[in-house]
Amino acid sequence: MVDLAIDIGQTQARIRAVHDGSPDPELEVDGFAYGSNLLDSIARIVAECAEKLGLDRVDAVAVGSTGLHGRLPAVDGVLNRLHRTLGTTSIVLADDAVTAYLGARGDQDGVVVAAGTGMVGLGLGPAGAARVDGVGYLIGDEGSGWWIGRQGLVAALSAADGRPNGSAALLDRLQDRFGAVADFPGTLAAEPSPVAVVASFAKDVADAAREGDAMAASIWREAGEHIAGVIAAAASGGGLGDDPQWTLIGRLSRADDLLQPGLDARLASLVPLGSRMPPVGGPLDGVSRLLHVDTARFAPMVRLSRIR
Repeated sequence: MVDLAIDIGQTQARIRAVHDGSPDPELEVDGFAYGSNLLDSIARIVAECAEKLGLDRVDAVAVGSTGLHGRLPAVDGVLNRLHRTLGTTSIVLADDAVTAYLGARGDQDGVVVAAGTGMVGLGLGPAGAARVDGVGYLIGDEGSGWWIGRQGLVAALSAADGRPNGSAALLDRLQDRFGAVADFPGTLAAEPSPVAVVASFAKDVADAAREGDAMAASIWREAGEHIAGVIAAAASGGGLGDDPQWTLIGRLSRADDLLQPGLDARLASLVPLGSRMPPVGGPLDGVSRLLHVDTARFAPMVRLSRIR
């Protein structure tokens, strides 16, 4: 038997093939672009991976995806497509908040915040599962990699214009990365995935902050404050009180030195008795667990379809 576990983000999708319970090396392909059809993207990713791995059959597919906002489409149609081409007999689709949670904490109560290009939190407790933010870059994802990158780009462009709150250091980094600042708006508008491009600038904001740029440091501090707000809201929604165990995962978790000033200060006022726990695994581990755990506690954020 061969199963595929697929973790779909805005920047990339990571895939793990499991042969008779033993995982193979992971693959990476293009992720999900807002505005595209998610079910078509799933079919594309499965077909691409099957071709790369030389598979003529995929028995089960588990997917955790961004872009769902807690509302999942029916997956019967994509299962039928995969059944015709690869003999697939089951598919389970979950909001990426669920797979992030399962990867980081398993089925233990608590809070998990996944902070990468986007931002989503999930609290699980006596009151059930509570999803927080994860509504996309147009109206949310505050404190995410996209948000940090955008704030940094705004500060760079402000410096170029002579507006307040500009950063000459970030302007230099914008031009080093993308070329002349006058050309950047057109360059960004022509990108097939502008959200990913904006999010990529978060690294430049981190580097500038570590080199002493005050504006860059303040952006990361504010991001930490936003993350603290997600933790507190998810804890409240899950009925966890003011002493939740919480876990931060995703690429932004690697920048603790920049996030902690804002994160710690805001948590001290919102959930003073909370405690941070290390993750037991990552989102792709959570996707793999979808095939083997009871996901009823996370309803309606999970969809399952089987061919008998």
